[in-house]
Amino acid sequence: MTAWTRTIRLRGISARVEGRPLPLSASPTPPSLSEAAPVRLPGVTGATPAAISDAFRHLTVIIAIDDSGSTQPPHGTDPYAVRYAAAHAVTKWMRRQGGGQIGVVHWGSTAPARLAVGPVPVNRRMRTLRRALNQRPNLGWTVPAAALRRAARLLPAPAPDQTQVVLILTDAEDCGDGLAEAIGLLPEHAVHVLIVGDGTQDADWEALPFASITRLPSFDNQALALSCGAVLAGALGLRLRPPTSSP
Repeated sequence: MTAWTRTIRLRGISARVEGRPLPLSASPTPPSLSEAAPVRLPGVTGATPAAISDAFRHLTVIIAIDDSGSTQPPHGTDPYAVRYAAAHAVTKWMRRQGGGQIGVVHWGSTAPARLAVGPVPVNRRMRTLRRALNQRPNLGWTVPAAALRRAARLLPAPAPDQTQVVLILTDAEDCGDGLAEAIGLLPEHAVHVLIVGDGTQDADWEALPFASITRLPSFDNQALALSCGAVLAGALGLRLRPPTSSP
């Protein structure tokens, strides 16, 4: 018969005990939430295909993603990371429409430079954008002015034929301080905010000089992606096709 021994150690004590080794149970793993997958956005209309492609090539977008604590899974406002799925959808859509450049800003109480990327060409740097959008930081409370100050540092001086857009994706729990001044750091009519939530957000957002404010009742994957596409198409003087149309 095979003899088994096992060693038991306590603080300051070690003993060998006869018997079969006891298996250790694995630590329980918290259940993971499945993240939303990017939807395929439709194409745009309002100009010839050549003009549409040219407009997108001259488009630069900063996607400023609210990573404050209120958005975080499992109990936050966006447990399935719909805002990230929308950002991925926009990068792929711009590439199909002709190109352009995208930058990413993660923000909460701060917008760290180490997490900011771009703007980079979507036709050549998709891997860079995917890495940026695979980050999932928790950045504290809600200070959107931090996002806009970081966006202003990322954006180059606009050329006459270039369109610059900053998309803020947020649950709008708070305006924070200095937001009007931060909007003024960016080109006129450049800052668009998409507010997602149940209507209990800070009402002060409405009084600020955004180019547009889009409100959605919840972080619905398709609705947020389509809203982002509609805002960007509108900034170019174009229109997003109905969702049933092919890109």
